[in-house]
Amino acid sequence: MNPRFGYLCLFDNPTLEAGRALTRQLILVREAERMRFDDIWFAEHHFDDHFPSGANSVMLGYAAGVTMRARIGSASFLPALRDPIQLAEDVASIDLLTKGRFSFGVASGADFPKQILNFGVAPEDANERGLEALELVERLLLESEVTHKGKYFQVEKLSLSPRPEQKVPTWIATTAESTIRLAARKGYGLMASATCTNEELHRILGVYKDEAPDGDPRLVLARFGFATQERAEAVSIATPYLEDFCAKANAARAEGEAPLDPQALLSMSLVGSFKEVADQVNSLNEEFGVHGIAMAPTTSQFDTVKRCLAAFVDEIRLRLPVD
Repeated sequence: MNPRFGYLCLFDNPTLEAGRALTRQLILVREAERMRFDDIWFAEHHFDDHFPSGANSVMLGYAAGVTMRARIGSASFLPALRDPIQLAEDVASIDLLTKGRFSFGVASGADFPKQILNFGVAPEDANERGLEALELVERLLLESEVTHKGKYFQVEKLSLSPRPEQKVPTWIATTAESTIRLAARKGYGLMASATCTNEELHRILGVYKDEAPDGDPRLVLARFGFATQERAEAVSIATPYLEDFCAKANAARAEGEAPLDPQALLSMSLVGSFKEVADQVNSLNEEFGVHGIAMAPTTSQFDTVKRCLAAFVDEIRLRLPVD
């Protein structure tokens, strides 16, 4: 089966005008819905002028009101930085507003220690705190009179209102073996970032299958993308964007982490001619059994993003094998 096509919203802000960036991104959400993307994913970044997307619940609530068909999802909420009661209320409300079209993606945020410290959380606690928060959120969504006495959070006979009418599907973005195994046991899907290599994907999926041989990781794979009739044009558009992205990401990376290389990132991105990109999507699906592709256009120019989105649904999807 072919993967679902998703649009990953990064809220690019090249002119450092946050209001303009937010407005344009949300207009593009409506465009992605009109173009019949299967999924629309919202990234969460904090304290970054280039990607002003900290208020993820607000963006998802807006998307709930202007979409009717596409699933919308968090890619990803950072439970370690949030009050789990408030997060559970947000998740329940968004899922109800979308009539069950919400996909709940989470991550630890441990790769961004500067952000975490600003929330009063020690980076070394982020993963454990986030997993405890996720456990509490899940219980609040499903159970009444929840009592939880954990290391970081405590509640006594708490019943959430409202609660969703269904179990909200959950994805987790992680490379930690213990968390991958937890995801496999709990039946969570896996998310992988646009910088995750094929070698790392094999390792992650191998751990998941080792823990749950019959489990379905429902892999949602983020990838940068741009497709045109001719490869040279796509590469010329994508290269400066990826160079700029790597420079910003490297400045924010934790000490000791290997820097991102723009040429390496280009080689693993969905960039090229229509046929080349369709072949790449098909190859990823055959190799990894991808549930969904979350594509982030390699441009921050409004009209060029629309062109990129249209190409993926009008050109790439039509070149994939018939299910």
